[in-house]
Amino acid sequence: MRLESLRLNDFRNYAELSIEPGGESVAIWGPNGRGKTNLLEAVFLLGTTRSHRTRKDPELVRFGERVFNVNATYVRDGGGKTSLSLGYQTGGRKKGIVDGKEVARLSEMVGRCGVVLVSPEDVEITSGEPERRRHFLDLTLCSVDAVYLRRLQELARILKQRGQILRDSWESNRARLLEPWDRQLAATGFEITMARRRAIEELAPHVAAAYAGLVPGGEALTVRYRPGIGQEVETEEAVFEKIVARREDDMRLKRTTVGPHRDDIAMTLDERSIRSYGSRGQHRSAVLGLKIGASRLMRDRLREEPILLLDDVFTELDAGRSDRLAGMLGEAGQVFATGTERAGLGRYFPGAIRFSFREGGALLREE
Repeated sequence: MRLESLRLNDFRNYAELSIEPGGESVAIWGPNGRGKTNLLEAVFLLGTTRSHRTRKDPELVRFGERVFNVNATYVRDGGGKTSLSLGYQTGGRKKGIVDGKEVARLSEMVGRCGVVLVSPEDVEITSGEPERRRHFLDLTLCSVDAVYLRRLQELARILKQRGQILRDSWESNRARLLEPWDRQLAATGFEITMARRRAIEELAPHVAAAYAGLVPGGEALTVRYRPGIGQEVETEEAVFEKIVARREDDMRLKRTTVGPHRDDIAMTLDERSIRSYGSRGQHRSAVLGLKIGASRLMRDRLREEPILLLDDVFTELDAGRSDRLAGMLGEAGQVFATGTERAGLGRYFPGAIRFSFREGGALLREE
């Protein structure tokens, strides 16, 4: 799948923007603060129905306006076109349109166009708290599996209701009130755990190979799943029994202590925790390994190359890793890359269509 044209209206800092890459890779350069990241965010939004930067849709609307629209046309390598549109009005909800028809649920847009984004803030995936690693895995799976997206939404609803009971109900009633929600948590939690486990099994060899390509002769990067229900739990009933066994602790702590919201992804370099011992360069390379691995997982699941979005990625890489990354991207599908220096992007993407920001904020195609 390749993006042929993109149009934005009142999205972030753009009153209106229209570009036509025609399915070719794109290099966008210009000073910080002009909207390079916002443009990539729009492409990511169409692929996943959500922003990678905020959960608050009103923040996506241009200041002083009430509505945004993002529209794109895609072409497949084998022929055929698809159009995707996403709009939002302040006080309402996002609405999606596929090939001119509004979808009943945004999840129906998931999987139409795979997309992977790499940004400087992604270093927190390997260096930060487990939530960042879960978020990375969830975004990857939500891009290829609408059912998984709905299960995540169910989990959020269950945890909210269960948390309210733990905090607000009378102690004598809590066990009775928790029982049906514990059943739902076990069922939904088990499905999410199995989906994440399968994804990590698919992802791990891709990540290891990508890291080895970026750091030849270096340490071996290993990725392992650490489920919040425990490694030994293999059935839905076993998950339920574990939830019940922790019920008294949950009532005392007033929070849910068992479930996929407690998952983590263990990442090691030669069996040493990268979070504890990794250098900044190792973290950067590991994140790139994760994202390249995610793109290959999407390729395998969707049977087509996803769009790869690189937001100022080359700035903090040395020349050797930059060259090796550029070489690996030669085997990818369509790439959108941003940066502040024209020469650098020109070196790593010599065949890409080039756009630059000019005085006044206009984005113009270079000949």
